[in-house]
Amino acid sequence: MKIVPLDPEVRRGDAWRQVLGRAWPEIVMHDEISNDNWGRLYDERPEFQFALVDDDGRMLAEGNSTPVAGMPAGWRDAMRDGFEAAEPDRLCAIAILIDPDVQQRGLSKTMLEHMRGLAHARGWELVAPVRPTLKQRYPLTPIERYIEWRREDGLLLDPWLRAHERLGAELVGVAPDSLISEGTVAELEEWCGMAFPESGSYVVDGALVPVEIDRERDHGVYREPNVWMRHPGP
Repeated sequence: MKIVPLDPEVRRGDAWRQVLGRAWPEIVMHDEISNDNWGRLYDERPEFQFALVDDDGRMLAEGNSTPVAGMPAGWRDAMRDGFEAAEPDRLCAIAILIDPDVQQRGLSKTMLEHMRGLAHARGWELVAPVRPTLKQRYPLTPIERYIEWRREDGLLLDPWLRAHERLGAELVGVAPDSLISEGTVAELEEWCGMAFPESGSYVVDGALVPVEIDRERDHGVYREPNVWMRHPGP
């Protein structure tokens, strides 16, 4: 396996969505700010996008990041504001996506170390608005309590937060409304693969918190919190 520059044409193709796109649920694919700016990562910040490929050239994982100035409020803010940073002072992780077929093989550590290396090469720290992977099993638990949960060995319970912690990152705090997907009730039903017969809060497969539905306004919204992790500079 080796890390190579990311080919944007591969990322934009159907094959990517069929493989790496499965790493995230459909509900997170509809944040307006993200969708408006994601393509700019490849066009304007190509040196911070990379892929892990096997010996046959098959992409196993993708890493995305962007330079920012100061600490963004959340993930979607980094996606928008990072392109306006005249004098960036740190690198912000945007995503590390692992092909579900090769997860649990330590690839996330390889990807994280490379991303941190991109930051250190420029004298920067790496900050990451982490999407805690196990939180989807506890959608009704406030994330402020969830991030305090630890295993018997003292490490964070969440495996993705724990991966950052094991590499020396510190937990900075919650990034509320880090991702927002909203639309009509029909659109939310399509994205979530379930019916919403009345107004209220709904637990949705893969979502970290409930989806909120207002049928009277024909509006649905998913507001996802992330967790800020900070990797010190060199």
